[in-house]
Amino acid sequence: MRYGWRARVGHVSPAIVDTQAEECRKLLPPGVLHQVLSVSEPVQALTPDQLARAGGLMVEAARRLAAEEADVIVAGGAPASAGRGPAADDELIAAMREATRLPCTTANRAVVEALDLLGLRRIVVASPFVEARNEDIRSYLAACGVEVVAARGLGIEKNIQMAKQSPEAAYQLARDLVRANPTVDGVYIACPRWPVVDIIGALEADLRKPVVAGVTAMMWHALRLIDVGDPPRGYGRLMETLRG
Repeated sequence: MRYGWRARVGHVSPAIVDTQAEECRKLLPPGVLHQVLSVSEPVQALTPDQLARAGGLMVEAARRLAAEEADVIVAGGAPASAGRGPAADDELIAAMREATRLPCTTANRAVVEALDLLGLRRIVVASPFVEARNEDIRSYLAACGVEVVAARGLGIEKNIQMAKQSPEAAYQLARDLVRANPTVDGVYIACPRWPVVDIIGALEADLRKPVVAGVTAMMWHALRLIDVGDPPRGYGRLMETLRG
């Protein structure tokens, strides 16, 4: 059977692709191909200069994926635009649409859409990031009408160290945040670079609250934009909404 017979999800990554490719593939239904392309100068540390440079390279990468017959484009790299607010994502999405003539989204836009769908207005945020990146997330979501009651990160700057984390790291961090803030509506686990998808079902069961991970939001929104359902089971309430 031909790969991608059902759809091709084009994924622009500002970072070198490793764990996030494996995470994304777990979330896609049979017949959906994950086409991922890193930008020409990948981000290897979440410093302001590297993040700023990444944004300008994504449109060209999106154009290349469109030439490979992608059906939808999702641009990762939430930290690259989070510090500049929703307007930066609006501009990037518009530029990618113009370059590709395809449905497009970004990591941040996908997260906001996911939080809205699940009715999550007061949340906690777990991340592998340093505090400055967590503050960017807080400001970005506040501009979208979402209150971050508490945010905590692992303090990591180098991407490769994020990829080396165990799934338990995200689970424990998210669980501790909700235990300290039990009245929140749910959890946002930022960053697709640390492994999180395999703990979402268990975390939702234990917390009795919805969990939106950056990686699940990206694949969920891409599939939603092209009307593809039937995702694999076990990856949380957000992915289950694609079943109708």
